[in-house]
Amino acid sequence: MKALVIVDMLEDFVDGALANPRAQDIVPRLQGLLERARAEGWVVVFSNDAHLPGDPELDVWGEHAMAGTPGAQVVAELEPRPGERELVSPKRAYGAFDGTGLDEELRALGVDEVVVAGQHTHICVRHTAYGALIRGYRIAVPRDAVCAFEGVDEDEALEYLRSVYGARITTVAELTGSVPVSAGGERPLGAEYEAGDVLTHEP
Repeated sequence: MKALVIVDMLEDFVDGALANPRAQDIVPRLQGLLERARAEGWVVVFSNDAHLPGDPELDVWGEHAMAGTPGAQVVAELEPRPGERELVSPKRAYGAFDGTGLDEELRALGVDEVVVAGQHTHICVRHTAYGALIRGYRIAVPRDAVCAFEGVDEDEALEYLRSVYGARITTVAELTGSVPVSAGGERPLGAEYEAGDVLTHEP
């Protein structure tokens, strides 16, 4: 059973305190992926920063996505539909599994593979993938439905996920059987990355 884990597609990370133009670009592809996940009966998880005063991240990034504020809400284009198979999972650190109880919720629903999308490829997506790895989940990352900050090498971030965490680097089209949408007709981030087989390491 697959779970689509959408990480930090929040007002503060798209248009607000830590706005990222790259995040705006992946919204249409995330919409298509979310629609397919719901239609096929995947578990859907919105893993969202929901910080409290004193959280260590605030010393690094400043105040953002504070619990209960508009900035901590998922953008309207991806509005959650909370229910038995659609979870809103608040977090206070980078990884979706860190101190959230998400592992127990997914196991109760029979999930054995997570598709991690959203932002940021080199931070919260990366930490979420690590959390999935050490808990025994298979991992897939659609390269055109994740993004990092401007100036970060997206291909390098994806290669780290593949080579170190064993993630299958894929695309929205491969996951949904459809043609991905790219805003403005531009090639999606990570389009230069060619995913190979998961690396095997000699003992």
